[in-house]
Amino acid sequence: TVFAAKPKFDPRAALVKFYPSMSTEYLSALLGSGLRGVVFEGTGLGHINSKNIEQVKRFAHDGGVVCMTSQCLWGRVDMNVYDTGRDLLKAGVVPLEDMLPETALVKLMWVLANTRSPEEARSLMQQDLAGETTRRTIVRR
Repeated sequence: TVFAAKPKFDPRAALVKFYPSMSTEYLSALLGSGLRGVVFEGTGLGHINSKNIEQVKRFAHDGGVVCMTSQCLWGRVDMNVYDTGRDLLKAGVVPLEDMLPETALVKLMWVLANTRSPEEARSLMQQDLAGETTRRTIVRR
Protein backbone atom coordinates (compact mmCIF):
# COMPACT_ATOMS: atom_id res chain seq x y z
CA THR A 1 0.00 0.00 0.00
CA VAL A 2 1.29 3.42 -0.96
CA PHE A 3 0.78 6.29 1.47
CA ALA A 4 -1.19 9.17 -0.01
CA ALA A 5 -1.39 12.33 2.08
CA LYS A 6 -4.72 14.15 2.06
CA PRO A 7 -3.87 17.46 3.75
CA LYS A 8 -7.07 19.30 2.79
CA PHE A 9 -9.42 20.75 5.41
CA ASP A 10 -12.82 22.37 4.90
CA PRO A 11 -13.27 25.40 7.20
CA ARG A 12 -17.07 25.23 6.92
CA ALA A 13 -17.38 23.40 10.24
CA ALA A 14 -17.99 24.69 13.75
CA LEU A 15 -17.57 23.55 17.33
CA VAL A 16 -20.49 24.63 19.50
CA LYS A 17 -20.43 24.31 23.27
CA PHE A 18 -24.08 23.90 24.23
CA TYR A 19 -25.30 25.86 27.23
CA PRO A 20 -28.80 25.73 28.81
CA SER A 21 -29.98 29.18 27.71
CA MET A 22 -28.75 28.84 24.09
CA SER A 23 -31.45 30.45 21.96
CA THR A 24 -33.04 28.82 18.97
CA GLU A 25 -32.32 32.04 17.04
CA TYR A 26 -28.58 31.71 17.70
CA LEU A 27 -28.57 28.11 16.54
CA SER A 28 -30.68 28.97 13.47
CA ALA A 29 -28.24 31.72 12.48
CA LEU A 30 -25.27 29.41 12.94
CA LEU A 31 -26.76 26.49 11.02
CA GLY A 32 -27.89 28.84 8.25
CA SER A 33 -24.47 30.44 7.80
CA GLY A 34 -23.14 28.11 5.10
CA LEU A 35 -21.68 25.46 7.39
CA ARG A 36 -21.39 21.89 6.13
CA GLY A 37 -20.94 20.41 9.59
CA VAL A 38 -21.12 21.08 13.29
CA VAL A 39 -19.76 19.35 16.37
CA PHE A 40 -21.81 19.90 19.50
CA GLU A 41 -20.10 19.75 22.83
CA GLY A 42 -23.24 18.57 24.58
CA THR A 43 -24.12 18.20 28.21
CA GLY A 44 -23.63 14.94 30.10
CA LEU A 45 -24.15 11.95 27.82
CA GLY A 46 -24.46 14.16 24.74
CA HIS A 47 -27.51 16.41 24.76
CA ILE A 48 -28.73 19.81 23.68
CA ASN A 49 -32.06 21.36 24.58
CA SER A 50 -34.97 19.52 22.96
CA LYS A 51 -36.35 22.82 21.57
CA ASN A 52 -33.37 22.84 19.15
CA ILE A 53 -33.88 19.33 17.76
CA GLU A 54 -36.06 20.41 14.82
CA GLN A 55 -33.37 22.83 13.57
CA VAL A 56 -30.72 20.13 13.86
CA LYS A 57 -32.98 17.71 11.98
CA ARG A 58 -33.49 20.20 9.12
CA PHE A 59 -29.75 20.88 8.90
CA ALA A 60 -28.94 17.15 8.76
CA HIS A 61 -31.77 16.49 6.28
CA ASP A 62 -30.33 19.19 4.02
CA GLY A 63 -26.93 17.42 3.97
CA GLY A 64 -25.26 18.93 7.02
CA VAL A 65 -23.20 16.66 9.27
CA VAL A 66 -24.03 17.00 12.97
CA CYS A 67 -21.85 15.27 15.55
CA MET A 68 -22.07 15.02 19.33
CA THR A 69 -19.30 15.00 21.93
CA SER A 70 -19.50 15.51 25.68
CA GLN A 71 -18.41 18.41 27.88
CA CYS A 72 -17.41 15.91 30.57
CA LEU A 73 -13.63 15.57 30.85
CA TRP A 74 -13.64 11.76 30.83
CA GLY A 75 -17.09 11.59 29.23
CA ARG A 76 -18.47 9.18 26.70
CA VAL A 77 -21.52 9.99 24.60
CA ASP A 78 -24.44 7.61 25.11
CA MET A 79 -27.49 9.00 23.39
CA ASN A 80 -29.69 5.97 24.05
CA VAL A 81 -30.25 6.65 27.77
CA TYR A 82 -32.73 9.57 27.63
CA ASP A 83 -35.50 10.62 25.23
CA THR A 84 -33.61 13.74 24.13
CA GLY A 85 -30.62 11.68 23.05
CA ARG A 86 -32.78 9.24 21.14
CA ASP A 87 -34.58 12.16 19.47
CA LEU A 88 -31.22 13.63 18.45
CA LEU A 89 -30.16 10.29 16.97
CA LYS A 90 -33.41 10.19 14.94
CA ALA A 91 -32.67 13.76 13.80
CA GLY A 92 -29.38 12.55 12.29
CA VAL A 93 -26.84 13.38 15.00
CA VAL A 94 -23.69 11.23 14.95
CA PRO A 95 -22.48 10.17 18.43
CA LEU A 96 -18.69 10.31 18.75
CA GLU A 97 -18.07 8.07 21.78
CA ASP A 98 -15.27 9.62 23.88
CA MET A 99 -13.68 11.76 21.15
CA LEU A 100 -12.49 15.11 22.43
CA PRO A 101 -14.51 18.02 21.00
CA GLU A 102 -11.48 19.78 19.50
CA THR A 103 -10.30 16.54 17.90
CA ALA A 104 -13.79 16.01 16.50
CA LEU A 105 -13.75 19.46 14.90
CA VAL A 106 -10.42 18.88 13.15
CA LYS A 107 -11.53 15.43 12.03
CA LEU A 108 -14.82 16.84 10.70
CA MET A 109 -12.93 19.54 8.76
CA TRP A 110 -10.71 16.83 7.25
CA VAL A 111 -13.64 14.52 6.46
CA LEU A 112 -15.66 17.31 4.81
CA ALA A 113 -12.67 18.21 2.60
CA ASN A 114 -12.22 14.60 1.50
CA THR A 115 -15.79 13.56 0.69
CA ARG A 116 -18.82 15.29 -0.79
CA SER A 117 -21.21 12.64 0.53
CA PRO A 118 -22.91 13.44 3.86
CA GLU A 119 -23.52 9.71 4.41
CA GLU A 120 -19.84 8.88 3.91
CA ALA A 121 -18.86 11.80 6.15
CA ARG A 122 -21.12 10.50 8.94
CA SER A 123 -19.64 7.03 8.56
CA LEU A 124 -16.05 8.30 8.61
CA MET A 125 -16.73 10.35 11.73
CA GLN A 126 -17.66 7.15 13.58
CA GLN A 127 -14.56 5.25 12.46
CA ASP A 128 -11.44 5.36 14.59
CA LEU A 129 -8.96 6.56 11.96
CA ALA A 130 -6.01 7.59 14.14
CA GLY A 131 -6.70 6.54 17.73
CA GLU A 132 -9.12 9.40 18.41
CA THR A 133 -11.57 7.17 20.30
CA THR A 134 -11.18 4.32 22.73
CA ARG A 135 -13.29 1.17 22.84
CA ARG A 136 -13.86 1.42 26.58
CA THR A 137 -13.66 4.22 29.09
CA ILE A 138 -10.80 3.74 31.53
CA VAL A 139 -11.63 4.70 35.10
CA ARG A 140 -8.77 6.72 36.59
CA ARG A 141 -8.28 6.90 40.32
